[in-house]
Amino acid sequence: MISPMPFFIGAGQAPDTKLNSGVIALSKFWGGELIELSCFEPPAQILNALPNKEGLAHLKGDAALAHSNGSSWLEALGAWRQPTVLMVMPLISGDIPGLAAAYVALCKELRVPLLGVLQVGGQWNRNQRINDGLPWCGWIPLEVELESKAKKKDDFENCLGNHEFIFEEVKATLLRRSYTLGL
Repeated sequence: MISPMPFFIGAGQAPDTKLNSGVIALSKFWGGELIELSCFEPPAQILNALPNKEGLAHLKGDAALAHSNGSSWLEALGAWRQPTVLMVMPLISGDIPGLAAAYVALCKELRVPLLGVLQVGGQWNRNQRINDGLPWCGWIPLEVELESKAKKKDDFENCLGNHEFIFEEVKATLLRRSYTLGL
């Protein structure tokens, strides 16, 4: 597994509820604990107390938002060398909002160990994603987001099983990039 635990953060104005569904789906396939955090919590205290376990962390809110001391979660993720995955939802047109590229650039500036950008929902167009130049690590289809809200656990598990290859590809990409970054 990736060590330390990768942080999944929103890149843009996608609702946390939709992104949360994608992280929940991925964590069920990934294994380990899913820790949900808020960008309003102080990063240093949280990162200092973070358990050394397998799993994923979902940071809800705007990770670039400056706290009263002038620092942000993104700065802290860079300083603590926490592997990070940006999650983005496409526009209705299928295009990726410009905020995704802005967050990638900000991560580079702050030396955040960026594992990649994960598309949540919409249609996956590999050629279009390659052409936009962002470090894509994959896609979680809309069906998974919808099924994660299902009351029947079997429906959700079936949906995950139907998309097992997609989750394996995302996981393999994240592991490969983590190794490349020396994490």
